[in-house]
Amino acid sequence: MARLRRRFRRAVAVPLDRWRQRSRPLLSIVVPVFNGEAFLDECLLSARRQDYRRVEIIVIDDGSTDSSLAIARRHRRSDRRVTVLTQTNSGVAAARRAAVEAATGAFLTFVDADDTVTRTGLRAAMDVLTESGSDIAVMPYQRLEDGRVRPAAAWNRALHSRPATHVGLTERPDVLVHAMACAKIFQREFWDATALEFPEVMLAGDQIVSARALVAAEGIDISGTMAYNWRRQTSSVSQGRVTAAAVHAWTNAIDAVLEILEPLPDVRVERAVQYVRHNLPNLVLKLERADDAYLEALIERVPRLIRAVPADRYRAEVPAQFRVLHALLAAGEHDPIWRYVQAEGMQPEMHPSGIEPAGLTVYLPGWERDRVPPETYVLTAEQTAARATVRSVHHDGPNLVLDVEAWFPNVDLVEPMLAVKTDGDLVDVVQWGEPHVSTSRQGAQRRYVGSGWSVTLRGASRRAPRQITVTLTDGSRESTTIARLPRRSGV
Repeated sequence: MARLRRRFRRAVAVPLDRWRQRSRPLLSIVVPVFNGEAFLDECLLSARRQDYRRVEIIVIDDGSTDSSLAIARRHRRSDRRVTVLTQTNSGVAAARRAAVEAATGAFLTFVDADDTVTRTGLRAAMDVLTESGSDIAVMPYQRLEDGRVRPAAAWNRALHSRPATHVGLTERPDVLVHAMACAKIFQREFWDATALEFPEVMLAGDQIVSARALVAAEGIDISGTMAYNWRRQTSSVSQGRVTAAAVHAWTNAIDAVLEILEPLPDVRVERAVQYVRHNLPNLVLKLERADDAYLEALIERVPRLIRAVPADRYRAEVPAQFRVLHALLAAGEHDPIWRYVQAEGMQPEMHPSGIEPAGLTVYLPGWERDRVPPETYVLTAEQTAARATVRSVHHDGPNLVLDVEAWFPNVDLVEPMLAVKTDGDLVDVVQWGEPHVSTSRQGAQRRYVGSGWSVTLRGASRRAPRQITVTLTDGSRESTTIARLPRRSGV
């Protein structure tokens, strides 16, 4: 009888939900495609099957020479909500502009042909948008990489860990870290009134559109429901280029965004800090596989970006290895920079540290030789904050035994002590097991002797916690962090 009741409720709920959605505002999903046959079918299926049903899906083929157009037309035959447009190859910006012109929905969202949307994300954002009246909804995204779903960068996760409704940019300047045009929903009336359109630039055009929109928006919703799967393609224009032209394109976009933000000085500073902390490292790390032309472009463009960041925040928030590299770039001499890069200068854990008059210092290549001030080598507080991971978990009768590694990055342990807290479990901690090992991109290793621990949670075998709170102490140094238990721990 209970099973029959459940079947009846489902049978009634589906048509009732469809009836309710007929009154919802129309959402236009714009999908530009150029030679995207490998992933277009998956992309369009996700758009058709997600939970917000009141959509039009506008696929615009940008002169593909593969089967992309045929795939799009097959979806059009299967679903009358799909519209297929074609144009001669003109680039993604022109394709998006043409699709927007054809769109009839009260709301707009953009999906790249190699990406997908989740089942619930668009509906969750639309539910809030239609109530809040905001101009933009900013939705979480995650990565698709090597066939696996991986989390977005930590700063993007931090943004969406604090959802908000109808906020302004001055209240939440952290929303600027979400720079892609995808994984956003725009009110069409707002889009037109603000005269938003995608510029003809090879790289980072999304950043310019997003910045203009966020500055103009009277209300921004920040969603906490995962909405978008962004496929990482090393061959893509935005993700794979190691050329001088790519450096200039990225920094041109940064200059454009900072100019857009000039009417909001505090927000502009925050965005400059975000660029230097989160985006610039990716650009300079590519020196490990770049040429002199790439280096010359960094020498020309990076120092100007650094000057946009207040000195106190720069010292406190930018890791030492990048501050040293930035100083070398400002000096403009190639040989010291290449020596620094080849000696793994951008990987501080591969180098010793010690106390100097300026503070806890990492002795990176060129220390006391290159013309770099000693305080530049001082580690930030974040660089030496405790790290901890639970490597494995096993049962020991009624107890749960965790193999934990806990260490201070860039600092050798002397006489460490570990304290562990859970939701009330009695805990025994013993220094035991293999230490944590950090491995460089070139294969060098650093072993943190004394960082292995055996943690016994007495009587917790049947109620394993999801995470533990770890406090590591070594002399005057103390730091607390969270370590999650492995998902596949068998507990």
